[in-house]
Amino acid sequence: MSADTKQNPIVKYFSEFKVLRDCSKDFWYTNFIQFFDGLSYFTLIIVFTLFLKDYCGFNDADAPYWVGMYTLFLSMFVFAVGTICDIIGLKKTYLIGFTLLIGGRLIMGLGSDFGMHVCGLSQENSKYFVIAGIAILSFGTAFMSPCISTSIRRFTTLRARPTGFNFYYLFMNIGAFLAGIAIVDPLRSAFGPINSLWWVVNIGTACNVIAFIFTRLIDEDNYAVPEERIAKNEAAKRRPLQLICEVAKEKPFQKLIVFLVLTLGVRLVFTLQFLVMPQYYTRAIGDDFSLGLVNSFNPFIIITGLILIIPILNRFSTVKLMISGMTISAFSMVLLAIPPEWYFILPGIETIGQAYFFAIVAQIIVFASGELLFSPRFSEYVARVAPKDKVASYMSLSALPMFIAKPINGVVGGLLVSYYCYDGIAAKMDTGHIDFWSSPEFMWTIYMIMAFISPIAIILTKDSFVSDHPEEDAGNAPATSAADSDASEEEAAPQNA
Repeated sequence: MSADTKQNPIVKYFSEFKVLRDCSKDFWYTNFIQFFDGLSYFTLIIVFTLFLKDYCGFNDADAPYWVGMYTLFLSMFVFAVGTICDIIGLKKTYLIGFTLLIGGRLIMGLGSDFGMHVCGLSQENSKYFVIAGIAILSFGTAFMSPCISTSIRRFTTLRARPTGFNFYYLFMNIGAFLAGIAIVDPLRSAFGPINSLWWVVNIGTACNVIAFIFTRLIDEDNYAVPEERIAKNEAAKRRPLQLICEVAKEKPFQKLIVFLVLTLGVRLVFTLQFLVMPQYYTRAIGDDFSLGLVNSFNPFIIITGLILIIPILNRFSTVKLMISGMTISAFSMVLLAIPPEWYFILPGIETIGQAYFFAIVAQIIVFASGELLFSPRFSEYVARVAPKDKVASYMSLSALPMFIAKPINGVVGGLLVSYYCYDGIAAKMDTGHIDFWSSPEFMWTIYMIMAFISPIAIILTKDSFVSDHPEEDAGNAPATSAADSDASEEEAAPQNA
């Protein structure tokens, strides 16, 4: 390579991506699994509360409650899944997971119509089919995160692993972006705001079928780091309960759980995107609100940002990036908590509706900027903390704090929406017949306070519970493989900056 090429910042920038050449085809198959499963997940999550409320007949409080219960069941089931994956292997775990996932989606998506038109039940009684589908769906969904994260770690070399996790998060957000503008909005335009919900849910099921096909192509024994195969074989000799007990007793895991608890405030704000936001958007602005388009802003920013800054991210400490990202995401809630009249000072904003639209878009942009720094490094951090033989177990058991918090957020979110963002509130806001303490802005103030607790708590306790070198703390001294030995000191140093 010539001296001119070395000095060319553009060439140097894109050369950082070359580490992905170390990855096998199984790494790319895993990203396709994530893409189509993510496409399915995000199409559902954009309309989940609306599907339950407008198509299946759930009320204002019950719709977000059952979405919250979905996330509760998901977190509850994921505990066992990681240990199962460590013991029976990736392909068998994927098979079980997708069988449940596809079956649950079919039952949930078709349950309301089946109950009323085939069984002759009332819409109220047909809800039980939908609820059963939600439970099965959550069990299947629980298999995805630990399996995919384990696959990413297994099929990446030590040198490629940080970029691999960033690329995995990039692929996931491409699916999230397309879910809104390529599926949700076109279907809403073609079939209307209610009938389109049925199509959105069931087209997502087809995406899961495609993702399942890719799971049959991976070679689960194709370890990028051979030493990790030995650790996996040792884990396979243990029973699930034995492995769970071992993990729970380990100091790195205990510190990880404390860290995860401290991040709950800002992580709960992530769940607002599907628990509260859809109803807030349509009630603050109207049913003609471009739900899919606005929900595509977040993943578009993530996609663009990751493409631009993946090489730059690897030059900074994982912990610093997570703290910065949490702080930025928490600040985004300020934009929703501000009374809309304050935005009238900006040129072009003359009505309450325009003020709300500006606040929504600004919040999404700022929130996504923080998520860009926080989320990919969060997944990487959890995977790095785990010993080589317990990656999936750590990934699944790390869901414990969210297991406790998600149902609370589902209940609280439903109550807050029913009190501060009910049907008909837009008319009151337009006429000014509502004060701050009864407005959606007060609801967002509550969430804003919770969000800011997380970065403050992490900063205050950083030296006790968070490490810039989690692999060393977990006993994962970086054993070098042939591929890893090619990494120069210059390439390795930025990852621990």
